[in-house]
Amino acid sequence: MAAFTEEQLRKEFRRVDKDNDGSITVEELKKYYLPMQEMLGVKAEVAEQEIKGLLKRLDVDNSGTISFEEFKMFCTSHTL
Repeated sequence: MAAFTEEQLRKEFRRVDKDNDGSITVEELKKYYLPMQEMLGVKAEVAEQEIKGLLKRLDVDNSGTISFEEFKMFCTSHTL
């Protein structure tokens, strides 16, 4: 898979960062992620655990939010 450009990463980050404050909160992550999981038939409890795991992996500085730099680092270091 081809690497994402900076603009593609920013566009995807903004898609989740609904209030445009430069960070993704747990609530924003839930609003983005849960509808997709429901559509796929994933139970809410399982989806909640996946969200917590995702936050734990991406939130490198343990701030409770995901910055663009953390998002970028994750996306560029993992095969999606």
